[in-house]
Amino acid sequence: MRRKAYAMTVLLFIFVLLISGCGGRPAPSQGADPAGQTGAGQAQLKTVTYLGKQYKVPEKPQKIAVLAVEALEELSLLGEKPYAAAKDMYLNGVPKEIGDTLANVQWINSGSQPDKEQLLKLKPDLILTSARMDPESLKPLQQIAPTIPLSFSGEDSEANIKLAGELTGKAELANQTIEAYKKQLQTSKEQLGSSFQDKKIMYLRISTQYGLGAYSKDTTYNAVLYDGLGFKVPSIVEPIKRREELPLEKLAQANPDYIFALVPLNDLKAMDDLKNKPLWNQMKAVKDGHVYVNPVHPDLFGTPILSKKLFLEQVTAKLGSGK
Repeated sequence: MRRKAYAMTVLLFIFVLLISGCGGRPAPSQGADPAGQTGAGQAQLKTVTYLGKQYKVPEKPQKIAVLAVEALEELSLLGEKPYAAAKDMYLNGVPKEIGDTLANVQWINSGSQPDKEQLLKLKPDLILTSARMDPESLKPLQQIAPTIPLSFSGEDSEANIKLAGELTGKAELANQTIEAYKKQLQTSKEQLGSSFQDKKIMYLRISTQYGLGAYSKDTTYNAVLYDGLGFKVPSIVEPIKRREELPLEKLAQANPDYIFALVPLNDLKAMDDLKNKPLWNQMKAVKDGHVYVNPVHPDLFGTPILSKKLFLEQVTAKLGSGK
């Protein structure tokens, strides 16, 4: 009996040791490994802060899929190529200013929404899209890879390129690009002087389908004209929240002195139609020859610093020449 009791005691002791050993070591959490990675074979993540929100992204993303021009133009300035890009970002062909940024990329069929199945097969490790996408459309993208929607506001140009710099390891170059643009703005201000401070200067997008499109004072190229160069915001622009179609009658009443118009290359007929309308021809900008059509490629978006830089060059040249 004593032998049996002794054996039972030993077995119980061994059992307690086994239980203690298993419980004393925490089990690895699901989806993580000792190196702090997100899963087997996946890149380690870091947290970036963009416009007050935090995003977990790969430490060094290798396969960035770009679905909107906001990100593409900033990557171009930093000398970075995306892994994949939405095919329909540019309706009138890729602007020459983008250079070889889109050479040899994986094209994603998009239309109004990217092809989710195709995107899934490409296995990007990061997706950059536009804040113009609604939250429901973002959800499927977020299930494929970390997704950041970039702002389309002209006020957020610096934040956009800083984000691109942080994601690609080119933060210093991004800062240098911002400073170069600010210096360019200051040079343009000095060159133009105060001669245009009392002039009505407007930027419009003109097309057959959408008519005369005007934008809020801080949207896309208006950020260059009003915040950047300090021109007075016309009363017709002041109340616009984002984008508004202006009746020709209302534009004629505002009677701008200068118009910078972006027109789709496949819809230049829209400008020809306007030239046949008396109300258009009675405006000061038209009579004085101060309507500048497509000073930059019409598919450059206007929010990224690349667009703003090129537009600033053209505004300075046109106004500075007195033509």
